[in-house]
Amino acid sequence: MRSYMSKIHTFRQAAFAVSIAATLASASAAGVSSKEQALIGQPAPATASARVIDLSASSYANVSYGETVVFRGNGGNQFTWTFNGVGGRSWDLAKIAPAGFSDKQFRVFVSRNPLYRS
Repeated sequence: MRSYMSKIHTFRQAAFAVSIAATLASASAAGVSSKEQALIGQPAPATASARVIDLSASSYANVSYGETVVFRGNGGNQFTWTFNGVGGRSWDLAKIAPAGFSDKQFRVFVSRNPLYRS
């Protein structure tokens, strides 16, 4: 009886280890997490009132907290982002850009939220 219980215990440990390994593998494969993106802001629908930033014109951009920006990359690729996460920081555009958007190093500097200025 003891041998049978030992086998069940070993099987449960192995199943638990496999489930943890699968979870960690999927988390590392995802790259930038949605929590990290939430610190920066959120994707937005393209609107006429959004400012357009062409990546070929510069290697950085200054944006205001709460501003919606359309980024244009190689071959006419573009995506829209609203910067309403943590203000007063700079971010690598690759953290929020769709996969394959651009291979250029580009930095976005986000101003502080005016409601929190003292």
